[in-house]
Amino acid sequence: MLTNEKKEQLVSDYEAWWNHELKRPIIQVTLAKNDQGKAVSRGQLLDMVYDYSIPAQEVAKCYRDTFESQIYLGDAFPHFYMRSTGILGAMLGQTYTIDVERGTIWFEEMKGKELEDLQPKLAEDNQLYQRGIDLIKAFQEEFKDDIALGIPNLGGMMDIVESMRGANNSLMDLYDDPDEVKRLNNDIYTAYEMAYKNYMDIISQEKSMGYTGWTPLLSQKPYFISQCDFCCMIGPDQFEEFVAGTLDKEASLIERSFYHLDGPGAVKHLDRIIESGFGGIQWINGAGSKPIDDEGWTDIYQKVHNAGLLLQVYCYSKEELRFIDHIVNLLGTTEGLAFICNGQEEDKEIFESYLEKYNVPK
Repeated sequence: MLTNEKKEQLVSDYEAWWNHELKRPIIQVTLAKNDQGKAVSRGQLLDMVYDYSIPAQEVAKCYRDTFESQIYLGDAFPHFYMRSTGILGAMLGQTYTIDVERGTIWFEEMKGKELEDLQPKLAEDNQLYQRGIDLIKAFQEEFKDDIALGIPNLGGMMDIVESMRGANNSLMDLYDDPDEVKRLNNDIYTAYEMAYKNYMDIISQEKSMGYTGWTPLLSQKPYFISQCDFCCMIGPDQFEEFVAGTLDKEASLIERSFYHLDGPGAVKHLDRIIESGFGGIQWINGAGSKPIDDEGWTDIYQKVHNAGLLLQVYCYSKEELRFIDHIVNLLGTTEGLAFICNGQEEDKEIFESYLEKYNVPK
């Protein structure tokens, strides 16, 4: 998939980027080939990952066609992690439904249980937890250092609380029984820390290109991205009471930590999130909101940059490549920035022109 020379260059450049020493931005370009060959859909792949009747080794083999159906340019690389967001909740007892058509999973509210009845604990023999272990091992064996590996997308603590209780119930719980909310949140964090450490221990630098995550940044040290979409529904005081302490622990736990700042409703908490000590911020403007290059988001980029943190955004098409120019011009630097770009093979020359513009090896 990638030459040994390319893999060595990626490892070297990403390490320089993490250490704030790379004098250019990270720009990943992943293009879908016109001829998709034997590649299957995102939903079909997800279905296989959760189908215990299919050995993990067979799942890994099926991914080869998918990796080969893509063109990796610039700082892009093949990678695997177990989707979908909030999978830890399912490991702790939530039921779920796989939506093959949409390529996602819906985790179901744990109805019929009171808040105090929820006493989650992660068991070593949990089938879904073990499936995550088997998949990491299988992908390492199948692809060696041709790909990077991430741990399952465990999710955010209060996001899982909300998923278990339902949005309305979880908001009422903050007022009706705050101590029980904190207890449940802490129980979930205990499971999170256990899963995080055990999964990371399985990923071998000798048997893979390195660590990655659901946001595919390459690292030679453990990397993961934290989140709390629930924070969009609460104010600063409740954020401090129910969320901030856990984020502080996550930022300390994860050697190379990032935070997923998702949508306008999350921006009000940015100052406190920065205080938690994350190494970088991923900004997602949110569906239906103003684009990444809107002047309304200027404070976000300035705050992240002034705090000395790394910044990552997505460019989902050739039309969105302008986001790169906007942020570089706004901040007056190309350093400490990462742009993850996706597109189609027929637009390869347009994407390559941006790689050349910013001195990114093709």
